[in-house]
Amino acid sequence: MADTPSPLEQLADISEPELILNFALAPIWWLLIALLLIGLLFLAVHCYQRWRYFAAKREALTLLDNISNDALAAASINQLLKRVTQHYQPHHPALSLSITQWQHWLSTECNQPLPDLSLLLYQQGHHAEAVTQFQQFAKAWLIKYRGAAPTSAVISEVSHA
Repeated sequence: MADTPSPLEQLADISEPELILNFALAPIWWLLIALLLIGLLFLAVHCYQRWRYFAAKREALTLLDNISNDALAAASINQLLKRVTQHYQPHHPALSLSITQWQHWLSTECNQPLPDLSLLLYQQGHHAEAVTQFQQFAKAWLIKYRGAAPTSAVISEVSHA
């Protein structure tokens, strides 16, 4: 009788697939990663530009904290507010207003109490409480200021005056 091979011997060995070490992402994932990196880069550049744009405002807040409470403090604070406005909006109509109109415009921009500027700036004598109040107002105004004060209120103010 002939030797018949056993069916077990006829089976082929099981071969495992090769181990793939370099995992390849689908092209859509590469596109999404690129878009995410571009978005993060855009956000970083935008934040940096905004930080640089408000450098003058930060410097003004630092200078405001360093102003001593002397006879010239009110004039220094007023000059600082006008410099900040002129830096961000060089042609703003509020820069050419009289002191009473300037005071009225400032008071519409911030809800802090504002002392009489004509008394502080043009009369002799040291008004320590009023200067402190003006300094607190200026700090609140600078914190609130976003680099673009409205001009419509100023124009209507000047036309009424």
